[in-house]
Amino acid sequence: MNTASPIPLEDLEESLADPSAPLFLPPEAYKSPEFHAFELQAIWRREWILVGRLEEIPAPGDYFTIDVIGEPLIVVRGDDGEVNAMSSICRHRGMLVAEGRGHCERAFICPYHLWAYDRSGRLMGAPQAAEMVGRDIALPRVRTEVWHGFIFLNFDDDAEPLAPRLEQLEPIVAPYRLEDLRGEFTADPDYVFEFDYDWNWKVYAEGQNECYHCDKLHGDTPVMRNTDFSKLDFGIMDAERGVFQFELRNLDIDVTLNHVGKAIFDPIPGLTEEQRWVTQTIILAPGVLLVCMPDSVIALGYRPTGPTSMRVKRHRLYPQETLARPDFAERHAEELAAVRTFVGQDEYAFARVQQGLESTFAPRGPVAGREQVLIGMNKWLIDRYRAAA
Repeated sequence: MNTASPIPLEDLEESLADPSAPLFLPPEAYKSPEFHAFELQAIWRREWILVGRLEEIPAPGDYFTIDVIGEPLIVVRGDDGEVNAMSSICRHRGMLVAEGRGHCERAFICPYHLWAYDRSGRLMGAPQAAEMVGRDIALPRVRTEVWHGFIFLNFDDDAEPLAPRLEQLEPIVAPYRLEDLRGEFTADPDYVFEFDYDWNWKVYAEGQNECYHCDKLHGDTPVMRNTDFSKLDFGIMDAERGVFQFELRNLDIDVTLNHVGKAIFDPIPGLTEEQRWVTQTIILAPGVLLVCMPDSVIALGYRPTGPTSMRVKRHRLYPQETLARPDFAERHAEELAAVRTFVGQDEYAFARVQQGLESTFAPRGPVAGREQVLIGMNKWLIDRYRAAA
């Protein structure tokens, strides 16, 4: 489907017109309701979106619900062990048939008129309306794909599969055994998965996808004091596929994000001593960030909820042996406080960047040399803006 961009394509393409002086997107791209609607069609309804982890739904019938670009969805482990994603909208009157997370014993039952849907979304019962069951009524399905324990979905039935796009990452992620790690929520019943913010999703993406700011905004944190910012190595910069990776060399072994800047738990089994000296950062367009550290992996999946609002789902993954420690919760509490401080610094900056972009004096600033991923991300975005328009 072709959709006209409310910002002229030539204005967007100006970001890349001079390779020696790349620019950010025009300020309107971070606040316009019309451009937000265009992006939903050009990007978010066509691309793979990270929504969770397999360990959130370990057994058949386990499910969680999630709102993705205005679509309420159920993600459930099917009877065959596969992951199903489907609309949570009852086919009768549009009521939500499930909210939150839990276990579906046999059916998702709409609370309005008690229409019942099985774990695959097929209508299996309708009180005083038995004739409906034979009409091939089902909750609409959404494509899913699992990569190293991460659950992705895509609204586009014709989209290319995800795994081939990510093959180039395999040598980098293999040592971290992502599929064997588990989220910290498995050891914390009060874990908060999702956070809402009042800024455009690209403000967040740009801030997370570069480390030019790391020794400045976060310079007083222990993890950054243990990082050697002269050793920033850009590796995979695949703007065509939207796959990026860079590596930071640390000043000590086992540097991680916590209150001391060094791991208090054992490293991920199988990492070599050399691998324990570096931090790997991986970006998958449009909305995934993985930070692979010696003891754990931080995973962020984010998406827009409006022109100037977004939601992020966070996981920090640890070896199962670490999570099984009897003192994990107590020791991890100090890490959580340090992470909260670190994230709070980002939140402080992102909120004020959004405020600045809504000013009549908002800049269309130059992209710095240490922000290489942002150049690649803009190319990826503009290619898709152009294709949609």
